[in-house]
Amino acid sequence: MARTGYQRSIPFDPQIFSLQKLGGRVVCKICPQRNGKRRDMKTCHVAEHCATKIHKDSLILSLCTQEKKICSLPAQSPSPSPPLTPAAHSRMDYDIPPPEDPERPITPSFPLVMSTEDDDSGHDHELELPQLWDPSTRMFALEEPDLYSELIAARNRGDALFTCSLQPLADELGLDDDDMLDPPPDDNEFGLFLEGEEDRINNQLCMDDSTYPWPSKATFITDLLFGSTRLRFSEAQKKAVLSWAREMGTQNVPTLYALRKAQDHVRSCIGNPTRKVTASSGNIFYINSIGSAIAMDYSNPLTRFCMQDYPEDGRGNMSQVHHGSKMLHELPEELLVPSVRVNGGIYFRNELLQSTTGFFIPTRFFQANISSCDAEQASLQVLALGHPVVRTEAGFAVDPERIILEVSSFQRTYIDLQADVHLCGFTSTSQPFAAKMPNPLREKSNGRLVLTVPLIIFMDDVSGNVSKQWNKHHAVYMSNASMPREMLEKEFCVRFVSSSPHASPMEIAKAVKESIEAAADEGIVAYDCKYKDEVMLIPYGLFDAGDNSMQAEECSHGGLHCNYFCRTCKVGGTTSVKQSDEGYLKLFEIGELRRPEETIQQILEQIELSKLSGGTTKVQAAVSSTGTRDTTSASITLEREFEEMLGGLPVEDHINPLLSMTGLNIHQDTPTEILHTILLGVVKYFWGQTIWILDKTHLVKIFQTRLDNINKDGLNSPTLGAEYICRYSGSLIGKHFKSLAQIMPFLIYDLVPSTVLNGWTVIGQLVVLLWHTRIDDVEEYLACLTRTIDDFLNISVQCAPSIILTKSKFHFLLHIPAYIRRFGPPILFSTERFESFNHVFRLSCVHSNRQAPSRDSCNAFAYNDILKHVATGGFWMESKSKRWVHAAPGVLDYISDHPEQRHLLGVPTVHQNHPGMATVPTSSKTSPVPWTSTCSSMLRPEIKSSNNAVFQASSVIAVNGDKVAIEKYAILRGNGQLPAEMSIGKIVEIIVSESSPRVASHVVIRPLHFLPDIHPQLRLPQLQLADEEHLLLPSNILSAVNVQHDCASSSCGEFVSVNIQQERTETTKTKTSLVIPQPLRMAMSLPFLPNSREVRLKAARTVRAKKAGTTDTAECTGSAPPVFDRATRKPKQGGKDKKAQKVAAGPSFQPPMHSSLAPQPVVHPLAHSAFSIPPTPVHVPASHHPPMPAYAGTYHHPMYPAPYIFPSVFQGPLMYPLPSPTNTHFHAGL
Repeated sequence: MARTGYQRSIPFDPQIFSLQKLGGRVVCKICPQRNGKRRDMKTCHVAEHCATKIHKDSLILSLCTQEKKICSLPAQSPSPSPPLTPAAHSRMDYDIPPPEDPERPITPSFPLVMSTEDDDSGHDHELELPQLWDPSTRMFALEEPDLYSELIAARNRGDALFTCSLQPLADELGLDDDDMLDPPPDDNEFGLFLEGEEDRINNQLCMDDSTYPWPSKATFITDLLFGSTRLRFSEAQKKAVLSWAREMGTQNVPTLYALRKAQDHVRSCIGNPTRKVTASSGNIFYINSIGSAIAMDYSNPLTRFCMQDYPEDGRGNMSQVHHGSKMLHELPEELLVPSVRVNGGIYFRNELLQSTTGFFIPTRFFQANISSCDAEQASLQVLALGHPVVRTEAGFAVDPERIILEVSSFQRTYIDLQADVHLCGFTSTSQPFAAKMPNPLREKSNGRLVLTVPLIIFMDDVSGNVSKQWNKHHAVYMSNASMPREMLEKEFCVRFVSSSPHASPMEIAKAVKESIEAAADEGIVAYDCKYKDEVMLIPYGLFDAGDNSMQAEECSHGGLHCNYFCRTCKVGGTTSVKQSDEGYLKLFEIGELRRPEETIQQILEQIELSKLSGGTTKVQAAVSSTGTRDTTSASITLEREFEEMLGGLPVEDHINPLLSMTGLNIHQDTPTEILHTILLGVVKYFWGQTIWILDKTHLVKIFQTRLDNINKDGLNSPTLGAEYICRYSGSLIGKHFKSLAQIMPFLIYDLVPSTVLNGWTVIGQLVVLLWHTRIDDVEEYLACLTRTIDDFLNISVQCAPSIILTKSKFHFLLHIPAYIRRFGPPILFSTERFESFNHVFRLSCVHSNRQAPSRDSCNAFAYNDILKHVATGGFWMESKSKRWVHAAPGVLDYISDHPEQRHLLGVPTVHQNHPGMATVPTSSKTSPVPWTSTCSSMLRPEIKSSNNAVFQASSVIAVNGDKVAIEKYAILRGNGQLPAEMSIGKIVEIIVSESSPRVASHVVIRPLHFLPDIHPQLRLPQLQLADEEHLLLPSNILSAVNVQHDCASSSCGEFVSVNIQQERTETTKTKTSLVIPQPLRMAMSLPFLPNSREVRLKAARTVRAKKAGTTDTAECTGSAPPVFDRATRKPKQGGKDKKAQKVAAGPSFQPPMHSSLAPQPVVHPLAHSAFSIPPTPVHVPASHHPPMPAYAGTYHHPMYPAPYIFPSVFQGPLMYPLPSPTNTHFHAGL
């Protein structure tokens, strides 16, 4: 039976395809070449390749070039090859013959014949090529347009064959199916190729293109979407998104192949920072170059223009790490900022220069405000500390006393002075200064400005799974400490460095150290977009952030459960020593500071002990007696593989690499982390004990009702769900504890003993102090913080005397003031931003095949950093022109105009809520009210006429960005009507004019008066709502504040039942609610406690009595038993019952349901005016952070004995003492 169509088994045409001798891959000989190579593919993909548009076009082009010869061919005998047409060619199956020469040219005579079946005989016949366009041929049908016949007809008419010009074949680029990008048989991406995309990539693109370095806008936007760190796409999801876009009719949608090629091109422009590391143990992992990340920071305008290159003398103020004492005073010589740029000249440290006042040798550069004492109006200037030089007949004489000069007075560099033949040498006494000239970095930098870059390194163990299954990875992140705190908190500024599920933390730390030191030794040459010139950068580690367990490992310390449990000092001892009066009191003090040199010596001694008989026991004894334990050498000492592990290297190379890192004193540069130490440490412990008391006294429901009705305004935390907190009291996280710490005294004032209430009162003050973002007076702040920590420790040992022995975090609080002096406010060395970045790391692990997790994570984050850098305007060196270039305007404009894309990239977004902006309810926008009907008109009737109409807003934005609503409380700035410079008031009315419907014009407030006495129970300052009202401008609303109703004095105890809302719908279920009357009296602020020594000695006696088995602690200590001491187990009874019965005796405190505790005496009442906020109490213990004395001309810092001498030209002295050669005064002032 005859049929119409093609024969399925047709011989392979060697004119079109050939088989490679090696690999069995098929080569297409008519499609354009790529990089001088023919297009090759697997056999299973030949049919799909024939269906691609580029193959069809190439086939038509080949036919057009041969049409004259083909049309004149005579009839030929049957041929084993089928005739060739564009339509038929895409439907053929091929039998692969022996390989042919892929470079053989196509001959004019095409022995290509289509095989058909005869209707009658069923035998195969051959159709000549001219018969393919014969309409009378019944056996041949085309499902697609006959493109060839259309081309012939167009040629005969004289029309152009193509409507657009074609590029030469050598310049065209098709689909390359290499091994890495070879799709599976069922993965068909052929036919989805975006025309011209690879051509543009292969030609390196033109820098004038609107989307450079991407070939098209579609490719750039797709890469931007798939490159989001918090919105990871799997390969299947990417294909589905691209397929959806094509089905929706989107033009120029790139294929995944074209997208990968574009990514490879962008990566090649910037450079791949990922490198492989093999540890001495054999573990293999990958790391991203730290030098590359730093270079991006300096060549990106988004980060560079907020950096500060020099440490700053804040003159008592502190808000950034460059205000800390380490950067100001304690860096080694080789890590000080070595140069400064003045009027185009580069001036280096330790080099002679000439200024407007004479000759000078700078030894240190720093910044300070010398024009104004007001930090808000500060005009920072770069200053130089150094030696004045006098020119004598014997040569230059250097004065050993140092002075400070402004760098703006520099005129001639050392190189300029060398060219002056009239200059002489140095005197004999000044030869040590001459020996340092010129600075070695001048030649090394080749005339570039040289800057140092402080780094914050974070290491943590994090799960690579989103589920609860633990998949442990050790990850390292980094931040550039030259940026301010506001930028450091942004995800955009957190850099991924390395991770590995196999390597130990110290192996990764060694690789990080080597990366930093290699960058410092070679110098990072980067483009400084601020100075529009190349600079050389020298990085160094400022401090290592992390939780306490990781920091202990970084310090080669045994951990929190050692006898000597502190990684910073040598406090501690055996249990008997710590329970003695002397030993117990020492736990409240800072012991002798640990030193890296001493720790290295102790590790080496432990290694020697491990070689002796019974070495394991001796090493364990050494660890117990010193607290030093090195995890890097632990396997060597315990497995007796010392010689094999050394591998010919010195033993120092196998111990903790951080102990010998330049510029890093690891014992003093691992600051106490406030998230794990405060919120998840001492606050969590107090919460657990308090909820235990409430549960045993059956008062949890009352606590939950009060928490549900508490005023949450001004807390900046919407996470106080009463039901959740009480139901899952053991599973709370940091944000819950931060909010609870500020409001607990108002919830438990008559539910717990007074010691617990006092503890929560001091915890509230401690949390507020530690989360300061700016310190206006460092010495006053540290004195207040030290006193608060002492008070908290005293209250803690009253509640649980043994807590200072079992919970090491209570002792760690004592080191926080010294770390603040060293590094700035505690929020700077908090790990919350890094812990948040762990989620981004988990997502990168999830979308990985888990075969090479370290490599995959490094590659993913490396390209994410490159994508963010290029898309936000960062510069890079263009390889051909050797010029620093940035992305085209089309890329930058797209990022600027699309905030949703900036959010996905983690780019910092400026909030549009400006101070003074108001929110007008929808119902009020169409109904303005007359000015005469407002409270504002009654207070100031002369402001507007009675005919003007205004809107009444529901909220206004304060100066600090807080949203303050009607009937809420705010901190106010005095404007002449309020007697105090700063006060608290209640918002009564917000007026918006008709001409500016989004900006508040006036705000009416009712001030709160401070009462002369503090609250008798809560020990908090009391506030009372005044009767008068005042009219203020929106600029006088500084911030929102949390003020609580005084329920303790008002005896608020009326409860009502209210319906519960679920899914925004009121249900029939009810809950208990507290009725709070119109508040007239409120409370706020926090106190301190005296007589700390007596409290601590009493706690020590309680611990010894409990250890000795004495049950009546009141008899031993003369006071009530600690409220946190829980009942012990009863001895087991006879029989086979294995479950020991617990005595569920509740605490000794049993308050009535709504009664108040007896008022506590006020030890230190605060005297202040009726309007002003109470100042810090004047009581400051003499031994704790004494206030800095007034100074004039010279400044004596408690750390350093020698003063600085300041020239008389400065208006006021600068707080800049001489650097100490050692760090023995690390805890100066404590």
